[in-house]
Amino acid sequence: MRKWLVRGLMLGLTLLMALGGAWFVMARAANADAEPVPPELTREAFKRSVVWLSTNEQKVLGDGNAALWWMVSTAAERTGDPSLQSLVKRSIELSYGGANATSPWRRLVEPGASIELRDRMIEGLQPYQRFYYYSATCRPVEADQSGLGSQQFIEGNVCQPMWRKVLLSDNVCTTHQLLGIRMARRSGCPLSPQVAALESELVDDIALQLRLDPVFRDAYIQRVLTMQWVAGPQHVKPIWLRRVLQAQRADGGWSGDRFLFGLPGWLQPAAFRQWMSAIMPGRFPAGEPESEFHATAQGLLLMALAMSPPSASVSDR
Repeated sequence: MRKWLVRGLMLGLTLLMALGGAWFVMARAANADAEPVPPELTREAFKRSVVWLSTNEQKVLGDGNAALWWMVSTAAERTGDPSLQSLVKRSIELSYGGANATSPWRRLVEPGASIELRDRMIEGLQPYQRFYYYSATCRPVEADQSGLGSQQFIEGNVCQPMWRKVLLSDNVCTTHQLLGIRMARRSGCPLSPQVAALESELVDDIALQLRLDPVFRDAYIQRVLTMQWVAGPQHVKPIWLRRVLQAQRADGGWSGDRFLFGLPGWLQPAAFRQWMSAIMPGRFPAGEPESEFHATAQGLLLMALAMSPPSASVSDR
């Protein structure tokens, strides 16, 4: 019995070391030195992503996620692309018609929009969404049994310890907090000078996450986007941008599904999900990864930011 136990422990240790070694190799490749990305590559990727939005117009117009439309509208403003400008206009007309005309979420897409306070909207929202309500209205949200209050998001890093709150739990915790602060600045919410130090800390954490986590997924695009958008292109490693470019699908969109660069198809998470769907179809849905609006809106804006410097008229910072 003791001999089998020792063998089992040795096998487990060997597997753990093999997985650790594979992770180290993938993380090193994901942060290797690379040539800067030529503007024409990001310009072409941007055009292809606009085509995806146009092709899937009905699907994206039905998505009322104001944070995503903030990204699309920023990309439209940065590039002056008429297709995007028209799409954003129609989205606003569809999402904020009638009684929704003064919805607080509209201000995330249109900074100067007239809104009404609707504090009951925060009921049932996730903590970062409660913070986004503050970022749209500048009305503080108190902490309660539902989650953190807005003040906690602007006074300290709510995503620490990072190994537990980000790497093992919510992989977009840090980027969500940083984007919420950016929204609050754009809305003109009163923020103390100390928030700048908090933003710098969050940027450093996101850079560390990119160095430690080589798995490509929606969170990866969001991390590269926030580094480009908030920290600036000088803080974005060319290999990070190249990986996002490489992950763009043939239809011009991006999928938020997990993907491991350098591994064959049968070792990809999607292949494992397909295999498990035959055993537990309710928990592991079948089907190949597809482009979707959430990841594509982020990829679109990243390409718009990377292909040209901001103009003096842009006020999204």
